[in-house]
Amino acid sequence: HQFEPCFSAGTITVGAYCMKVFDMNQHKLFQILVLSFVLLPVAASASATATACNGQLKDHPPSPAIISVRGEGTVSAAPDTATIILGVTSDGKTARDALNRNNQEMDRIMKQLKLLHFQDKDLQTSSLRLHARYNYDRQGESEKVKGYRASSHLTIRIRDIEKTGTVLDKAVSMGINHVIDNICFSISDPKDILQKARRKAVHDAKTKAETIVSELGCRLGRISCISTESGHSYPMPPMQMQHGSRSVGFSQHSTSPLPTIATGENSYKVSVEITWEIIQTTSEM
Repeated sequence: HQFEPCFSAGTITVGAYCMKVFDMNQHKLFQILVLSFVLLPVAASASATATACNGQLKDHPPSPAIISVRGEGTVSAAPDTATIILGVTSDGKTARDALNRNNQEMDRIMKQLKLLHFQDKDLQTSSLRLHARYNYDRQGESEKVKGYRASSHLTIRIRDIEKTGTVLDKAVSMGINHVIDNICFSISDPKDILQKARRKAVHDAKTKAETIVSELGCRLGRISCISTESGHSYPMPPMQMQHGSRSVGFSQHSTSPLPTIATGENSYKVSVEITWEIIQTTSEM
């Protein structure tokens, strides 16, 4: 009787241990089953996504071949506007004296120009300078100030280009005592000229592109990109009035004839760069 309880106790202990082991294994098995249900859909989804991506890359059409060509168009026309820059220089014992004299001369010239039907918008002071004048010793070092010099420049827009020579001659008699610093000719409204240049540039680019692709057995497709730029150039006559074959300065008492002004032509240039897709029309050899 004393043995059985001990055996029974031992049996119970062993049985309890076995049950505990079974419970632990069952718990691990449950975890494995749960993880399987969670991971299998994810793996299946990833596989399906990879398959779809592979199919998409496989079915995606290749990028079309392209050709980029640059075309240029130039149109020239006679200018209708002249712009000149004339100057007045005045000396004085003091800086104020020189500046006042220069202002008076410039005011007088501007009033006379307005009598020639110049408007305020066509007259513009482009520069004004004032500096000291020195007496120098034999070593070239400054000794003392002997006076001051003021100079100003007036930009004049001549809308009637045929009167350019007349205006220059009148300017001399008005008191202009400085050489012409600049003269140029322009077209007041170049819009129509630029339009013609653009058409020529586009036609030039298209002709070049068609020539190239036709030799390759292809044709032009749709346009994918266009860029353009424009500019102009104009002749620049000499910066001094010409008399015969020599340059002459300005003199209020000059009896020279009106200066001959050659206006020439202005050139306007437009460049375009166009990109086309290329369509294959013949089979590759």
